[in-house]
Amino acid sequence: MDNLLVKNSLKHIGSIFLMFVLCVIYFYPETQGKKIPSHDGVSAVANSREYRDFQEKGETILWSSRVFSGMPLFQIAYNVKSNLVRKVELYRKTMGINMSMMFALMLGLYICLSLFGLRYELSLIGAIGFGLSTWFMLSVEASHSTKLFTISYIPPLIASIYYAYRKQLLLGGILTSLFLCLAIAANHIQIVYYSMFFIFIIAVFEFAHCFQTKEISGFFKKSAILVAFGILGILPNTTLLWTTYDYAEETTRSGNSELNKGGEEAKSKGAGFDYSMRWSYGKEESFNFLIPGFGGGGLTLDEGTATYEEFRQKGMNKNQALNSLKGVYNYYAGPDGNTGPTYLGAVLLFLFLLLFFIEKSKIKWMLLSVIILTVMFSWGKNFLILNEFFFNHFPMFNKFRTPSMWLSMTIICVSIGAMFTLKNLFEGTYDKDKLKKGLFAVGGFLGVILLYFLLMGSGMDFTSLADANLEKAGFPIDTIIQDRIDAVQSDVIRSFILIALAFGTIWLMAFKNLKNTSLAFLIFGVLILVDMWSVGKRFMNEDDFAKHKNYDNMVPTTTADNQVKVDTDASYRVFNVTGQSGPFNDAITSYHHQSIGGYSSVKLYRYQDLIENQLSKNNMNVINMLNTKYFITGQQGQASTEMVQQNPGALGNCWFINEIQWAKNADEEMAALTDFNPSTTVIIDERFKNQVGSLNITPNPQNKIELTSFHPDKMGYTSNSTGEQFAVFSEVWYKGNKDWKVTIDGKEAEMIRVNYLLRGLKIPAGNHKVEFTFHPTAHYTGNIITTASSILLILLLLGLLGLHFKNSKNKELVQED
Repeated sequence: MDNLLVKNSLKHIGSIFLMFVLCVIYFYPETQGKKIPSHDGVSAVANSREYRDFQEKGETILWSSRVFSGMPLFQIAYNVKSNLVRKVELYRKTMGINMSMMFALMLGLYICLSLFGLRYELSLIGAIGFGLSTWFMLSVEASHSTKLFTISYIPPLIASIYYAYRKQLLLGGILTSLFLCLAIAANHIQIVYYSMFFIFIIAVFEFAHCFQTKEISGFFKKSAILVAFGILGILPNTTLLWTTYDYAEETTRSGNSELNKGGEEAKSKGAGFDYSMRWSYGKEESFNFLIPGFGGGGLTLDEGTATYEEFRQKGMNKNQALNSLKGVYNYYAGPDGNTGPTYLGAVLLFLFLLLFFIEKSKIKWMLLSVIILTVMFSWGKNFLILNEFFFNHFPMFNKFRTPSMWLSMTIICVSIGAMFTLKNLFEGTYDKDKLKKGLFAVGGFLGVILLYFLLMGSGMDFTSLADANLEKAGFPIDTIIQDRIDAVQSDVIRSFILIALAFGTIWLMAFKNLKNTSLAFLIFGVLILVDMWSVGKRFMNEDDFAKHKNYDNMVPTTTADNQVKVDTDASYRVFNVTGQSGPFNDAITSYHHQSIGGYSSVKLYRYQDLIENQLSKNNMNVINMLNTKYFITGQQGQASTEMVQQNPGALGNCWFINEIQWAKNADEEMAALTDFNPSTTVIIDERFKNQVGSLNITPNPQNKIELTSFHPDKMGYTSNSTGEQFAVFSEVWYKGNKDWKVTIDGKEAEMIRVNYLLRGLKIPAGNHKVEFTFHPTAHYTGNIITTASSILLILLLLGLLGLHFKNSKNKELVQED
C-alpha cells in the first residue's frame, strides 16, 4: 500500500479521534448515565411510547392511538428501515445522543474542508469551532436532534457539489448523492430546503466562472449529471418524503382547513404568515454574532454582580442570595424571546472578514452572498420586504416557521471562509500589502463596533420579555438591567482581546517571520477552542443534565395516571387539563393513555379546527363522541393536586344513530357540533349524500355494535341489527378509503366522514364483522423503491470510491479565477 496514502489516512483518523475525545469531554455527564431533561426530548419519548412498545414485540405500527385521539406516526416516531444507506451512521449507535450530535457536526465540516482541499490541521480547527457553535449548543440543550444531524450533512453536501464542478465529476457526484441522501434521511426537511438556496448560489457562481472561461457547455453537462446524482440521493428517501408529503396535506402546515375562518377563505396553502415568522431574529440582535452576551442569555447573576450584592445588603446570606438568583438572568431579551445568541465566534468572524483581502478565488463572494441572503431571511417579520414576498410567491417557503433557523447556513459559511483565510496564511498565497490593509481594516471595523458598545451600550434597551414577571416576584429590575449591561461590556472586552490575539498571531506570521507552523496552528486552534467552548458552556453544561438511566424515567407518573390504568378496557380516551402548557401542548398524558390532547407542531388540521371551535370550549357533546371516559383535573402544573373523574357520558368506541342531520358545508357542520346529541344524531356534509344513499333507520334497543379487537393499525368490530343501520366510530378520519380502509365480512366497503372528524359507515342488517385497517400506500410502496435505490447507491458509491483510491492524485481543488 502507498506510504503517502497510509500517512494521510492516519492523519485523518487521528483528527477524527481527537474530535471524538473533545465530544466525550464536553458531554462527560452523558458517560455517567445522565440525560438532558428538555421539553422536546421528554415529549418525543412520551409521544413515541406506543410505537416503542410494539417495537419491543417485533412489530411496527404506523398509527398512534394516543396523540390527539389518533394520528399517523410519520412525524412523531417514524423510522424508515428500508434506507440501507443509513447503515454508515455507525457513530450514532456507539455514542450518546448529545455526543453524537456534536461529533456529527464536527465530522461534517471536517469532510467539507477536506474536500475543499484544506490540510487536515485546518480541517480539524474549523470542525472544532463549527461543532461548538453556540446556536448548536442551544439546539442540543433543546434536544433538537433531527435538526442538528441534518445540518451536519449540509457542509459535505456543499463541498461535494463544488468538488464535482471543479475537480472530479463522478466522485463529487456520488458523494453528492450520499450526503443528500443522509441529509434528507435525518428528517428535518426545512434545513434541506434552506440548503437548496445555498446550492443555487453555488450553481450561479459556477455558471459565471464557466461563462468567463468559455466552458458553458461543460457547465450544463456537469449540472445535468449532478441533477441525476441528486435524484439518486433522493430516491432512497422515497418512503420518508412520500409519507411526509402525503401527511403534510392534512395538517395545519398545509393551510387546507375548509372552515371560513375570520370570514375569509385561506388565500395560500401553508401556515399563516404570523405563525411562520415566529422566532424571527432581530436586526439589532444580530450584533451577538460578535458579542455573545448581547441580548442576554447564558449568564448568571452570581457573586460579584450588582443584584447579588443588593440581595446581600437586604440581609440574605450567601446561599440564600445565590439560590434566589438561579436562572434569573437566563431570560433572553431578543424581540421574539429567542433562547440565546447565534455567536459566530470573535476569532472566526475576524478570520472570515479577512478573507476578502487575501483570497483570490470567487469563493469568498459565494459565501458572502449566502450569508447576506440567509441573515435577511432570518430576520423574518423584521425584514418584510423580502420575507413577505417569498412567503407569498416562492414554492414551499410558507410551509416552515422559525426564520432564525436560516442562520445555520450563515454559520457554515463563516466557518468555511475562516479556514480559507488560514489556508492562505499558512500556504503564503497572499499579497503582504493587501494582508496588512485587511488586518487594519477588519480590526478597525470590528474594533469600532466593540468600542461603541463599550462606551454607548448603557444607553440601549436591555429589558427582557420576562421582566414584568420578575418585577412581580420582587426582583430589582433596574439592578438586573445594570448587570446585563455589565455582562455585555465584559463580553465586548473579551471579544476585543481574542481579536487582538488573532491579529497579533497573523502579524507575527506574516511580518515577523514566525516560521514555526505547528506553533501557529496550535495558537489558532487554542484561540478558537477557548472562544467557542467557554461561550457554549454558558448554555450547555453539567447543570443541564439529570441522573436518569433513560428518557422514560423523566416522564412523571402520577397517582391519577395509575388510577386510570386500573381500567384495562381496550380503548378509551383521557382528557388531562392539568398540564403546565394546557391539554393541547402536553405529551406526558400520551405516554400513559390515549389522550384527546397531545403535543405536535404538525397536527391534523381537522383536529386543530375541532380544538379551536369545540374542545377548547369544553363542549361535552364533542368530548363524549371522542369516547373520553376519564378526566384528570386539578391545579394546572401541580401533579400533587391531580384527581380522576369518570365521564358517564362517554359514548364508547362505536354506536348506531337514529337520524342524520345534513350540513351544507364545513362551517355549518362545525357549527352544528355546538348543540347536538351525538348518541342519536350524526352530522354529515351534503357532499356525502350519494355515498349514504337511501337509508331507512329503524331504531331497536337490541341492535348492537361493539369493538372486539384493538390494534392501532387494525380495529375489529361486530355488528348485529334487525335492519340497515348507520354506525359512528370514535376514530379520527384520515384519508378515508385510501390509507384507512374498511371491510364488512372481508369485502371492501366505503366509510364516510361524519361530525367533521369521525368515521361513519352504513352497515346492513344481520351479523357482520367490520374491520378498519391502516395501510398507507406511501409507506408500503415507498419501501420497495427505497430499498432498491439505496442498494444501487451503495454499489455505485463503493465502485467509484474504489476507482478514486486506485487513481488518486494530489491536485488543488480551488483554482484561481
